[in-house]
Amino acid sequence: MAIVHKHDIVYDHSFNEKTKRHKLNGTQTVLHCHHYMALYTQLAIDADETELFTTSSRESFRGMLENYFKTYNVEDSIAERVDLACKYYSLIGLGNITVKFLGTESGRVEVTSSHIDEGWLRKWGKYDKPVNYISVGFIEALFESVLGLPSNSFNAVETESIVMGAEKSIFNVTRR
Repeated sequence: MAIVHKHDIVYDHSFNEKTKRHKLNGTQTVLHCHHYMALYTQLAIDADETELFTTSSRESFRGMLENYFKTYNVEDSIAERVDLACKYYSLIGLGNITVKFLGTESGRVEVTSSHIDEGWLRKWGKYDKPVNYISVGFIEALFESVLGLPSNSFNAVETESIVMGAEKSIFNVTRR
């Protein structure tokens, strides 16, 4: 997918000293540590609540992306929205993501660095299945927001994973 870089990402960070809350571009945000993200991912796995984890991630990121597109008058260009969503993934500290293909029925995404996987590998080492449920939610939100489709329109599945020993994580995306 050819992407034209027309728009630099806006980073408007504020901190409310009284409430101790951070906002990024007007959206309340929790700044994280990759060890902490790995820990609550493990807790979701232990509680068999990974779908809830993915769903809450998707809904949070969907609102964040849509708010960004609206606030900063991002054009309806799919390429520009994809570019900004990928920059946002890095901006919020999740790693580096590339959309290799985005269509109305399917897509493919690569994550070349993942802070969740990095935290997991440092805490527990390699694992026998993917753990990047937060990125799954982000990717589903990315596809829905970029294409202007309703929530829960896409299903992302991590088919190759850094935490399992792959060089990069691969996510296949299909329309529900």
